[in-house]
Formats: sequence, structure tokens, C-alpha cells
Amino acid sequence: MTEGALDDLPGTGSVRNIEVSADDGRAFLSIERRMEIVKTINMHKSATVAEIVEWIGASPATVRRDLSWLDEQGLIVRTRGGATAIDYPSQASLRSSVPAYEQRLNEYVEEKQSIGQCAAEHIHDGETIILDASSTNHFVLPFLAKKRDLTIITNSLYISKELVTISETNPSLTVICSGGTLFMRSYSFIGMIAEQALSQFYVDKAFIGLRGISLHHGLTSPFQEEIPVKRQMIKCARQVFILADHTKFNLTSASLIAPLDIVHTLITDARITPEIARQMRSIIPNVVIAPGIEGSGFTSSLLPSTNIVEAP
Repeated sequence: MTEGALDDLPGTGSVRNIEVSADDGRAFLSIERRMEIVKTINMHKSATVAEIVEWIGASPATVRRDLSWLDEQGLIVRTRGGATAIDYPSQASLRSSVPAYEQRLNEYVEEKQSIGQCAAEHIHDGETIILDASSTNHFVLPFLAKKRDLTIITNSLYISKELVTISETNPSLTVICSGGTLFMRSYSFIGMIAEQALSQFYVDKAFIGLRGISLHHGLTSPFQEEIPVKRQMIKCARQVFILADHTKFNLTSASLIAPLDIVHTLITDARITPEIARQMRSIIPNVVIAPGIEGSGFTSSLLPSTNIVEAP
């Protein structure tokens, strides 16, 4: 599932030649249902099939299939007649260990600059895009200054402020901020207002950062507060781009954003290991390796040329 997340979202004038599959719509609805099951089981610690059927309105057969899938993904523990929540004793410490936004901006700067430049090369004049509130998206902005007629939608307070400065010298840019409840941890707008605002758009591309990406557990975050907004961004995008430096791989947080198969393109830096790159390529159609950092000892030539795309 890469092009077109749902078939019932309103379009925008700048999105051209979009074909949306009904199968993609059903797939995303099943993701939402499964994530609601995880949320419910985590809240109650355990649940029977009958209770889940009553809570979410799905059939018993559907719930049983969902529980089996969630158990395989390591998100719940399947039991006879129901499921129990997984005990994540380390999640509280993982959540508290996430650096503040300002600190994240100063981490792995060269890698994020390379990723940002690569991401910008996939953004074309006249497109409508979403940039989430991740620190890596901050490094996309300098490369957008010369783009023409872009519409940029964001839920980031920091990115909105930077785009104001850029648009002063490039009035062809249209900047839309979602609004909503300010989540101070990431200076992002979340909540019902942000979700409703994003639901009114159907965009060419969404560029999303995250704290964890895993072959078995997909795209995850330690912050449940941000999950609904990120899912809405995925839902309204024709193509989903994940921006993740090499430190984000094989990390799993308690809150699932989405499985890997919703990703159209993954952009990472040259310090990703060849094995992880191969794992990602087994599911994600396009894996782009940003150019190596001069003097780091890591270059894209360390990676096999098959099954991945190396940025020029």
C-alpha cells in the first residue's frame, strides 16, 4: 500500500493524476481498527473476543484474525478466548529519555542535512506536501527556498516559523499550519483540531520522522499523543516518505504509527548497515541512501547497489 491511502478523502487542486485504490482504503481502515484494539487492550490490560466485538463493532471472525496478526507483530499476547497487553517496563524510561526538540536539532546534524537534501530532491514545483514536526524535517527547509508554487502543510510550530521567513523571499509558497493543541515535547500541534484540519487535504507527499522503525514492529513512537495526527497525515497522502537517520532502526516503542508497507520511500543516511538496508528493501519499494558524510568513514559505496537507490 503506497499510492493513495483512502478513496474517500477530498482532493486539492494541485494534486494531479491521482488514482486511489479501494484496496488501499480497506487496508488503512484495518490498520485503524487494529490500533484501536491495541489501545483498548492496553487500557484494560486484557480483553475477551466478545468484549472487543462489543467495543469496536467488528465481527468475531475479524477480531480473531486481528488478534492473531497483532500477536505476530508483538503488540499483544494472544490468549485462549482473547488477549492481554504486553508489559512494557522500559517504555516509561524510553519516553523520558527522548531529548527535547532543541537538543534533537543538534544531534546527527550532518546525517540529517543529507537526508533533508535528498528529501527536497523528491519535492517538485507545484506539489502539495506535508511536513510533520520531526527534527529531521527541519533540515528539509533550506532546500525548499527555490521551489516554486509549493503548498506546505505542517503541524510544527518551529517549521511554521521557519517557513514564514522563507516565504518572505519566495512568495510563491503557500504555508498552512494545522493548528490544534500545542504538544510542548515536540512543539507540534495535536488533537482533534489538528486531525480535522489535516483531514480536509489530499496531498502529493507526506514527509514523516519518527523515533523507531523495525522490520517486525513497523513505525513506532513513545508518544501516544502524536499518533493520531501522524496517522491522519499518512491517510491523506498519495505517497508516504519516512525520514530516519541510522540510529532509528531496530528500535520499537509502545505506540504503533503504522506498518512498514504503507511507506513509499525511506530516506536514511549512509551509516545504515547493509543488512538493515536489505531488510527495509524487502518491504519498502524505495530505499534511498543519502550521500556519505565526508570524513566520517561511511559512504554510500559501502552499501550494495542492488535493491536500494543511492542518492547522487
